[in-house]
Amino acid sequence: MSPTELPSGVFSDSEFRRLQMGVGELLKAQRFAEAIPLLVDASEKQPNDPRVHFALGALYFETGQYSQAVAPLRRALAINPNIGIAHWHLGAALQMLGDSEGATEALETAVQIRPDLTDAHVRLALLYKQQGRRVEAREHYRLAAEHSADPAQKQLLEAQALLDERREGEAEALLRSALALDPELPMAHGLLGQLLVASGRFDEAARHFEAQIMQSPSTVMAYYDLVRSRRMTEADAGVLQRIDAALELPDLADVHRAVLLLARGKVLDDLGRYEDAMGAMDEASVLRSRTFAIDVGAFEKKVDRIIALFSSEIIAPRATPNPDRTPVFILGMPRSGTTLVEQIVSSHSDAAGADELTFWTERLEVLLELGNSLLAGDFLKTSAAEYLDVLRAISSTAARVTDKNPFNFLAAGLIHLAFPQAAIVHCRRNPADTALSIHQTHFARSTAMPTGGEELVRYFRAYQRLMAHWRQVLPDGRLFEVSYERLTSSPQTEIRRLLDHIGLPWDPACLNPHANTRLVRTASGYQVRQSINRDSIDRWRLYEPWLGPLAALAERPAPQPNAGTSG
Repeated sequence: MSPTELPSGVFSDSEFRRLQMGVGELLKAQRFAEAIPLLVDASEKQPNDPRVHFALGALYFETGQYSQAVAPLRRALAINPNIGIAHWHLGAALQMLGDSEGATEALETAVQIRPDLTDAHVRLALLYKQQGRRVEAREHYRLAAEHSADPAQKQLLEAQALLDERREGEAEALLRSALALDPELPMAHGLLGQLLVASGRFDEAARHFEAQIMQSPSTVMAYYDLVRSRRMTEADAGVLQRIDAALELPDLADVHRAVLLLARGKVLDDLGRYEDAMGAMDEASVLRSRTFAIDVGAFEKKVDRIIALFSSEIIAPRATPNPDRTPVFILGMPRSGTTLVEQIVSSHSDAAGADELTFWTERLEVLLELGNSLLAGDFLKTSAAEYLDVLRAISSTAARVTDKNPFNFLAAGLIHLAFPQAAIVHCRRNPADTALSIHQTHFARSTAMPTGGEELVRYFRAYQRLMAHWRQVLPDGRLFEVSYERLTSSPQTEIRRLLDHIGLPWDPACLNPHANTRLVRTASGYQVRQSINRDSIDRWRLYEPWLGPLAALAERPAPQPNAGTSG
């Protein structure tokens, strides 16, 4: 082949430039319906030209047609795998479609080829954060900041890294500085709003979420964050209309539609339209399970393995027990009151809160993979020492530091072996109320828990089975059970019992957890800023006609015998 010859199915440079000019003119006129067919036709005529396939995929992406973007982008990369910007677009499209694994792989390749792709670093950081890979997430936020030419965006990206390092004061200052430079920076409004919610400044937070929606109507989390920052009223009809408009956006990914539906369900719940609210939540749960493909059967088998691993013989007292009582483990199903209990304990003058640490669930995975032979070595001693280092980095002076990762219910046996004197507080709430609250809440993919239907019932039953096992094999009284219903009915009595158990003297501040100024980073941020109340007791009854499979979890009072009836 001579130097002037081209492979079959490839445009010459001049032909491709003419194609680009034609498409460019259509795009300037916003005639997308004509631009896309022009590129489709070109890709069919010249099937071996990666530039055409990339241009088509990029145009699909830019017009929000993420599912259509994937095939031409893959085709371009099959022909030329070294197009970094194509890997970026592919990763972004897969991320929008909820394919976390595929998106991560594509974006990792993109930044290897083109380290200057700021958005690729940002998207990769977000994916890493969702996967619990927080160190890598911070690294990529900072790489994104390094390569950004925009001063406001640089500050925004550094603020995201600082937030992950729990340096909230510095992050807030940077976010405000970024907005001073660019008041129309949607992500800065969103992050500042979330930070304000975490610190209980709801009115100001709502204003930033409103600004984020105004500037970026397709940012679905802004709607969810807004409706959860206050109780909606009839005066908020416009919010519901905007959510409904966002649900009509073209090619809306299932994962994003689910978030909008949960926002819609929250508004309808606040307005007392429970049947409509349940319809929105049911649809959101179906979309989430379709996107994340949660395997409840695998979770049930995992529970079986934990029960088999932590037998009575394994749980038997060790020769040199660790006497340290610094940790306070607050566990149970999500939405069972774990955040409230942490707020109560961390209100104490001699306690601090660590939020949700993944330390012990990660150590449990190692143990499940390698077997209980690890327990015969230094695994427990080393793990305990490393964990105390984590807690002391949070507070070097507190006598007690709480860890309220609810999924530590999986690792209760391992925790007991590492810290046999530390308090393990199990939060219990009416299963139907707990399940309904889960059904109403957006959880990241890393939670790996279903949010509705028979799958959630099965998950709940497996959790109950494991807790029954812990009660059987752990020493008597090892699990301190906190009933949400009793706690909200008789707070002073129950809080005294709780403090006695974890070894702290009475502190009246614990009666006012809503006044606790520490940041609350969980979905309960608004609720725990209210004084202790019983508003959430038996909420499932409002939804009883529409509970579907969740009705199996309802706990009703036992029927009383009729007066005068003989036995």
